[in-house]
Amino acid sequence: MLWRGISIEPEWVVLALLVIAIALGRGLVFLADWGPFLVLFFAYEAMRGFASKTGFAPHDVSGLERTVFGGTLPTLTLQHAFYHPGVVGPQDLVAMFFYFMHFPLPILVGFVFWLQSREHYRRFIAALLLMCFIAFITYLFWPSTPPWLQYPNDVHKVIDRTVQLLWGNEYFVSGIYHSFNPNRFAAFPSLHASFPALAAVYAWRRYRWLSIGLIAWSIAVLASIVYLGEHYVVDALAGYVYVAAAAILVEGFVRMRARRAKATPARPSA
Repeated sequence: MLWRGISIEPEWVVLALLVIAIALGRGLVFLADWGPFLVLFFAYEAMRGFASKTGFAPHDVSGLERTVFGGTLPTLTLQHAFYHPGVVGPQDLVAMFFYFMHFPLPILVGFVFWLQSREHYRRFIAALLLMCFIAFITYLFWPSTPPWLQYPNDVHKVIDRTVQLLWGNEYFVSGIYHSFNPNRFAAFPSLHASFPALAAVYAWRRYRWLSIGLIAWSIAVLASIVYLGEHYVVDALAGYVYVAAAAILVEGFVRMRARRAKATPARPSA
């Protein structure tokens, strides 16, 4: 879809999964379980762009990045080592792949959970949505600038330049990029890093090999978003904190509800 200039947007992924659910005889259940999630998910997507219009000045977190890494910026280090202007390298394509799988991945993982356990799927989706809306509040009141925007003369926006070399004027990636994230100052925390990490957390107990694969995927995403100049490493580390917070809150609520259910005496039958 990327090669033909078609963005891989969540609705196309969900429609494909709906076809699979219908083939499995679970089409109506799919609509009932996924409908509320999609409404909230797209509502978040629609609202996310408004966070950049509140008038709060964006913050520069590169100072924190330099403090963590001894005065250097990993983005500059990676781009100096691997990026070659005017040439499309395999590392550019691989990094773009992991970047653009930002939205399809949690939907696909959620579908795996849904096939096995609707309850586990709901807990994962609840944590995913909670994390998104907590991040939205951060973007609203504490916007931050990504590396490519903070250092336009030093950091290459690899995605735009790579796609220009591949497709010229026929197709420019900024259209896709801004359709996903119209807020240029939604860098801290990085939801690109958070989504696969949260999926790995919820896969750990039930789907250990899937979780290990998702951990490897998360590492690849971290390297990709830093190399592309879209995020700092500290953006990703903050994203992992948001993962932990969302999972703890959701799982704590589930346990509290279960305890209340056990403590409530059953009504005698008539």
